[in-house]
Amino acid sequence: MTRFFDQKNIILAQVEEKDLNSFLVSFDIDDEGNLLYQLDKFTEAIINVIPEYVFASYEDPNIPQHQVIEKLREAAKSIYKIKDFELMYRYYVEKDDSVSSEIKPNNRGEFGELILHLLLRDFKGTIPLISKVYFKDSTGVPAHGFDAVHISPDEKILWLGESKFYQDGKGGLKELLKDLETHFKKDYLEEQFTVVKKNLSVNQIPQREEWIEVLNTCTLLNEKVKMINIPMLCTYEHDIYSRYSDLQCEEAVQYHESNIRDLKKYFDDHNKHPLKNVLNVILFLFPIQDKKELVKKLHERLYHLQSI
Repeated sequence: MTRFFDQKNIILAQVEEKDLNSFLVSFDIDDEGNLLYQLDKFTEAIINVIPEYVFASYEDPNIPQHQVIEKLREAAKSIYKIKDFELMYRYYVEKDDSVSSEIKPNNRGEFGELILHLLLRDFKGTIPLISKVYFKDSTGVPAHGFDAVHISPDEKILWLGESKFYQDGKGGLKELLKDLETHFKKDYLEEQFTVVKKNLSVNQIPQREEWIEVLNTCTLLNEKVKMINIPMLCTYEHDIYSRYSDLQCEEAVQYHESNIRDLKKYFDDHNKHPLKNVLNVILFLFPIQDKKELVKKLHERLYHLQSI
């Protein structure tokens, strides 16, 4: 499958099953032969998502060359109109402790949605149906609802995703389970279908009219859950990168699988949703080396885009 954003294949897809996918960041060596966790290239792949995430502009990839830089600047500025992004920049990069009281404990991580967007596009072949950032309200809060609203054009599947960006895997899963319980109910889905239809009315995505009709005619909860995939991403810190220099060796693969199978069991054991047997949940697990390091690097790159 074509990778739109991770064009250097930095992300390793380790487990690919119907209800479970896992990913790792690959290693390389530097000019001195030292082992290198590819943080720079990984953040580059995530930042590549920004224009599409903001504008849902995949339908017009041939932006005139003289407009490319301006589009990047505009996208970055749009991101920083969201209060959580601005607060986290001040905390992680400027080391402004005065904003710590405004940052929620165990913050889900404002970059989780970008990583989910990247994984859906590069590994599931989806396209975004709407841009959440573009439809933010006047206070700089992104449109409420799901962290990702994508479609599989050929299969007519609606992907409604959630993401958590935690230091602890089980802590992130606990929050994802809360989202599953809250968001996949009749009234909430009806509300979100209304929001998506409103946004589609001013969008020019492929199959726009067809999807407006689908969302208008799909009124039964039973019909909705049949057409929806629910990718739930947990990005979390893990020690696999300090334990192994070769992530593809048998011992590392077994260590990784043991970790994600344990997390999958935790998720399944604690999933009390009454419709869990009919909801098509796909758990995405993405261990990283260091959350603080990744967030700081992403903010540095993103903030710089505002002034290029």
